[in-house]
Amino acid sequence: MPTSMSALEELYVEQVNEAVAEGRMDLVEQLSDEYLDKALQLLLETS
Repeated sequence: MPTSMSALEELYVEQVNEAVAEGRMDLVEQLSDEYLDKALQLLLETS
């Protein structure tokens, strides 16, 4: 898992853009949920 919020965001933006380009809105939703979970985990680990 990325160690900074900006690295995490960069990773997920790239993955979401690829999913949108492929018309995979189901994957976009899944990635969105994963991002929120991982962002919260990262915030809790760094506080």
